[in-house]
Order: sequence, then C-alpha cells, then structure tokens
Amino acid sequence: MATTTLKLSIEKEIAERIKKYAANRKTSVSSIAETLFSFIITESPENIEQEISPLVKSFSIDNVNIPFDFNYKKELTNARIEKYL
Repeated sequence: MATTTLKLSIEKEIAERIKKYAANRKTSVSSIAETLFSFIITESPENIEQEISPLVKSFSIDNVNIPFDFNYKKELTNARIEKYL
C-alpha cells in the first residue's frame, strides 16, 4: 500500500510522551497514528448510527425526562412492594 507524509502540529509534551510510548512498545508513532485514524474512520458515530435500527433508537435516554433528585433505589423498592404485596 502506498504511504504519504502527514504533518501534524501537537504540543511538545504530548509529542515526547507519544515517542516514549511508541519506543516502549517497539513500534513507531506513525504506526500508532495510522491505527488510531483507521479506528476513528471505521468506528465513527456516522457509521455506527446507520447500523442502529429506528426501534433501538427509540429507546434512547434522550426521550426520557428524569428529575435531578430521582431516587432509583426508592422507586425500585416501591415498585416491588406494589407488585408483590
């Protein structure tokens, strides 16, 4: 596969840390970056969202209004008491 050069500007401290990370793993910064970029473009939310059915999307927490002071344990206990007593 053909390769190309990509120039990135990042903070010096991050550059030094990623170089040490790569050296410890006996790999290159380029290899790490390529792996990360491949993951990002194949696992992007746009790609994942296309695979989620409308039914599953309807279960989203965005459709629920939960009060800030909601006590899950208390509500669960009350529901169980109501169901079984």
